Amino acid sequence: MFSALPKRVYGLIIIATLFRLFAASFSELGNDEVYYWTYAQHLQWNYFDHPPMVAFWIRLFTVNLTLEKFELFIRLGSIIGCIISTVLIFNIGKNIYSEQTGWFAACLYNASIYASIMAGIFILPDSPQMIFWTGSLYLLIQIIKYPDKWLPWILFGICTGLCIMSKVHGVFLWLGFGLYILFRKPKYLKNPRLYASVLLTSLIISPILIWNISNNFITYRFHSARVVSNVFHPNYFGLAREVYGQFLYSNPFNVLVIASALIAWGKRKIIHSDSLALYNFISIPMISIFIVMSFFGDTLPHWSGPAYIALIPLAAVNLAQKSIPIFPRQIKWALIFIIILLLVSVLLNNYYPGTMGTKNSKDLGSMDASLDTYGWKQGGKLFGQLYQSEQQKGIMPKGAPVVCYNWFPAAHEDYYFCRPVNIKLVGLGPPFNLHHYLWLNTYNLSNINMDSAYSIVPSNEYHDAKEVYKGYYGEIDSVTTLNTYRNRKICRTFTVYRLLHWNHKIPRI
Repeated sequence: MFSALPKRVYGLIIIATLFRLFAASFSELGNDEVYYWTYAQHLQWNYFDHPPMVAFWIRLFTVNLTLEKFELFIRLGSIIGCIISTVLIFNIGKNIYSEQTGWFAACLYNASIYASIMAGIFILPDSPQMIFWTGSLYLLIQIIKYPDKWLPWILFGICTGLCIMSKVHGVFLWLGFGLYILFRKPKYLKNPRLYASVLLTSLIISPILIWNISNNFITYRFHSARVVSNVFHPNYFGLAREVYGQFLYSNPFNVLVIASALIAWGKRKIIHSDSLALYNFISIPMISIFIVMSFFGDTLPHWSGPAYIALIPLAAVNLAQKSIPIFPRQIKWALIFIIILLLVSVLLNNYYPGTMGTKNSKDLGSMDASLDTYGWKQGGKLFGQLYQSEQQKGIMPKGAPVVCYNWFPAAHEDYYFCRPVNIKLVGLGPPFNLHHYLWLNTYNLSNINMDSAYSIVPSNEYHDAKEVYKGYYGEIDSVTTLNTYRNRKICRTFTVYRLLHWNHKIPRI
């Protein structure tokens, strides 16, 4: 079971956590992160895009939203979660082979861009998912060791259920375990503990199904449209993006170490281990399925991130069997790569002069990914000054909302423009554009006057406000353009419009 951590693991955790705290404190929330912040405003049993755990996570670490104005606290659950996952992955490696294996596994985990940055700094559904994913992997070792004990099975059923309640990709834990049982341990089918574990997972995730029944299965209709959109038109670009993305997000050096271990496993040069075989049953189908899906639809490379985490113990065992030093060169390069990537990203994000994207005034900053986490707070302050000025002059009524046609940039405008001046954002657009704002509208519209509103158009997400909102408002006029700067050079503009004479048309679910 669990034991005291070696000093070097404590050192790894402390140093990695300091890097994450630094990065989390010096970048604004990305468009996904502010969108998940909207989840936390009104807790539900499921949401348009994902299960609810990320919303509970934000509530927990912002002390029920008391500290929501600080980006660090919104992200704090991710940073703490990465510490917990590091402890779990160390114990997985130690239980499978040796303490050295656990150390290598902990290093490889913290070198993973997916685990250490995407799920370890940014607040995403993957953040709580990784705790329950690594926890489930650990419990599977206990099940294999003690198949006749109830506790590991019960805890696995609960942990896997919570993993799925974080992100539905957690179902691959049961898929892989099921394949392992069919091909390696069919005797488990006679074990009543298996069915109790399945029942516990099913009960925990039942709110997802109940919510979707109540909402016309909108989550599944949306995601199925994404992932099978090109069944008869092979998507070579999507396939290339998926493969390249998997390679990058898992850290190229990590992937090479994992690939070497898989080859060694195939040649039977790695110790026989039921746990490692089980992890392969979980990870390899997951990676393969997403690669195949990318050829026919729209996938995101980080979806397969947990699969590569499940392969880390195999890679760690392969390294440990070779009796190599505490810091083998493969791990040194993996850690150096992620440290350089993190530092360069923070510096470019905060200090690159102007924009790395389009320089045209109309769509200034377009194609500049760094603007996802920069300049929103600056623009929000300028809008706050405009809003207060127009209230004092009587140009616009107090509490006039902001409207937006798409969930991004809606969530950014909600957090950085509307929240500081205590006004609401209302989604006005097609349902599949608005996502969770379809539900937020039901709360926000109950206590605001929609007769007058603002629209804020970022240059890097340019759209014609007069065309987009003509079906909702009779009069749409440009007010001003707010310029935002990075390192004394303009990086993006926000054009503010006044919308008058609302026609009472509201998007429906």
